[in-house]
Order: sequence, then structure tokens, then C-alpha cells
Amino acid sequence: MADDLIVQNEIDGGHQLELFEKSHGDEMTMTQFAEWIEGNFAGTGVAGAMQIGALMLCCDVIAQDISKATFRFRQLLENGTSKVVDPRRNDMAAFLKLEPNPRHTWRNCIEMMVYWSCLTDNAYAGVIRANDGTPLEIIPFQTGRVQEKIYGREVFYEVTAGTMQEQALLGAVSRTFAERDMIHVRTRMLDGMCGYSTLTAGRKTLDIMNNLADYRKNLFGDEGQLRGIFSRDNLEPIPDPIFQRLRSQFKELMHRFRKLTEPIVLEGGVKFQAVSSKPAEMELVKEFEAQINEICRLFRMPPHKIFLMDGSKYDNLETQEKMYVGDTLIPRAEAFEEQFAKILLSRKERLSYFFEFDRSEMTLRDTKAETDRTIRAVERGIIEIDEARAVFGLNPLANGSGQVRLVPVNMSLVNRKNEVVVGGASTPSGDNADASDQSNEQQTEETAAEKGVGLRLVK
Repeated sequence: MADDLIVQNEIDGGHQLELFEKSHGDEMTMTQFAEWIEGNFAGTGVAGAMQIGALMLCCDVIAQDISKATFRFRQLLENGTSKVVDPRRNDMAAFLKLEPNPRHTWRNCIEMMVYWSCLTDNAYAGVIRANDGTPLEIIPFQTGRVQEKIYGREVFYEVTAGTMQEQALLGAVSRTFAERDMIHVRTRMLDGMCGYSTLTAGRKTLDIMNNLADYRKNLFGDEGQLRGIFSRDNLEPIPDPIFQRLRSQFKELMHRFRKLTEPIVLEGGVKFQAVSSKPAEMELVKEFEAQINEICRLFRMPPHKIFLMDGSKYDNLETQEKMYVGDTLIPRAEAFEEQFAKILLSRKERLSYFFEFDRSEMTLRDTKAETDRTIRAVERGIIEIDEARAVFGLNPLANGSGQVRLVPVNMSLVNRKNEVVVGGASTPSGDNADASDQSNEQQTEETAAEKGVGLRLVK
């Protein structure tokens, strides 16, 4: 509670302390928590949404594709580029190299935050700091565990642990974080405070998908048997006792047919007429695929990423993959990068340092293209031989023999002042220049007759 006391001293103003004295009542189980979310979030609840396979796959793919990319701490250079900061020489880079808290790895932490960002467009992670402000831990939270408290222009985040595991990670049943200590990543923000939930924005689409799932469940719930009615050609009325007896008999026959697969033999002109709609007549498969595409549109996700391969070919797969990275992953990743920098770095530090997910690790890797790219980089002297070996997972060469570059001999090395530092094989310099001048003088002394000698075609 030391961090809470620090916050209290800074906002010491009488009744403001009530923010920290709020009673949270009994702890919630996971079932109660899911019910609480479903009752407090507009639109389709999280518990119901997680039962939609297409939606769950979209969240899975986005969360995994972003979290698998290495999260690095980079430094801006004077020429407009950047370099990766060595974790052995910088505390923040070392923090990213190790783990965010005793329970999670960085991949666990980022994946959980991105998952909640996909569902509710709000992701939270609290920062535990040392007395000097240095970040010690980053703890991700479920969206429903966090409540925002406003006092004037100040924002506080009240986090309640719903399980014993969460309480052990948080270190208390509840804890209040100041705005500077809460990484709140929000997308689709309309009110300037919180993100507009995807579950709310896509409510109609998710409701239709739920209706389709319910229909399929009812359709195949009775072992795929269609419902119908019994009729007969004789239109004479049947006495009520006989009607009730026939009704109970047919009910028992249908029950045995569905459960025990006993055949039904109809006598006396009695016929069975199906009244249920057939899946083929309703084009259930096409409608189901159409709803999967609608869910993919909610997340700007190409359908082939969730294994709906209709319309996807090898020729356009690379283009779709690039569009997915550029239009879906990078905007969401940038929201995380900017918020991490805002909370973990000072204003002065943000002028020289920034966080970045490795963009190349988000894309679908083409082994052939990656190999060709590495070979060209070696041939042009962009990377050293040891760096090229590292791309293929090989160790450096012994005795530093791989710490060299290949420079094409027919090219010249020119500095920023357009001065030739190292001339190519075709560029004269020093003694070579004098020899070149003498050669040119000899060529000018050729006779006109020698210049006229040449080849010609004869018939």
C-alpha cells in the first residue's frame, strides 16, 4: 500500500481520500465476473461473444500476431533513423528484455492486453514504481476489473481483484492507480475517455451469428431429425378419445425413433409430412459464411486468417497479408507503443527514445524472399557475414572472420560531401590516373588510316 499512500499525500484535500476508502464487498468468482460483464456492457456480452468461433479466432490471431513481434526500446539518431538500445546499458531496455512481472512474460502481457483491446477496445495495465519513479512491474488487468474515478480534471483507476490469483498478483484486494501509472490503450474513442466496444459496435452482426448458432444447435440437437405432422386422407372427424390415443402413440413412436432408431410403420393411410425448413433450401452454409465475413469486417481481418479460404488464392495471398499488417496490426500496435511511451517515459526521454514492435515479425515470412533479401544485403555490403549467418540461425565464424563486408569493386565510396573516399576499379586515382592520361595521349596519336580500319559485310 506504499504507492497508495504516495498518491494520497499528493492529492491530500479532505474528501478526496474517499476514493481510497470505498468498500468493494465480496469477491467475485469467474462465473460471477462473466455475468457482471454481460450485464454491464451494452450489446453482446463477453461470455456470449466468446462462444462465437469466428470472433474468438479473430481476437486470437490479432493478439498472437502482435505479441509474437519483439517489443523493443529504440533510440532516435541524428540522421533520422533509429537503433535498438542495448539492454545491458539501459535500464528500460533491460526491463523489456526480462519480464513485466513475476507471473507473466512480455508475450503473455501483450497478448492479454491486445485480446481485451479487440473485444472492448480498452486495455489496461498498471505500473508499479520504485520510490524514484522507476518502473518495477507492469500488471495487465481484465477490462471489467477496472473502474474510472473522476475528480475535477484528475482521473484515477480503481482495480478490484476478483480471484485469489489476481489478488496475489495485485498484492491487495483492491488498488487505486493514478492516471500516470495506468497504461490505458483505447481505440475507436468517441467520448475522449474510453474506446467504443466492438461488442457494441457489431451488436447486430453478433446477434445474427448467435441466432444462426442457435438454429444449428436446435437442428442437430435431436440427431438431425426434422419435425413434422401426421395426416391421413380420410377427412372424417376422429372422436376425441381416439385422437388423444393416436397422439400419445405417435409421440412415443417418434421418441423411440430418435433415441433408439426404431423404425416407424404407418398404417391406415396415415402419412408424415415434414414442416421444418431444410438446410439446403435455406442456404445455411452460404449464410453462415456471409456472417463470418461480417465478423471479419469488424476487425478488418482477411477471412483466410481464420481459415475461410473461399476466394483466397496463392496469387493474392501475399497482397492480403500486407493489407492485414498495414491496416489491422500496425494501427493497433502503434496505439500500444504510444501509450507505453506516454506512461513509462518522461517528456524529455520521448524526444530521443520510443517503443516499437518489430514490423517484420508480424508478416507472413516467405523463406525464399527472405533468403534472396539477405544474399543481396551481403553482396551490397549492407550487413556483415556474421549478421547474415544470424538470419539463418547460425553461429558467428571463428576468430572474427565473419566480421567483414563484401564491397563491389566497380563502385566508389562517396561521403556526404560527394567526395570519393574509396575509388572503384574503374575510377583512376594517384599513379593510376597518370597512367590513364598517358594512355589517352597515345590513343590521340593514332593515324587517320588506323581509325578507318574496320569490318564490313561483303556479298
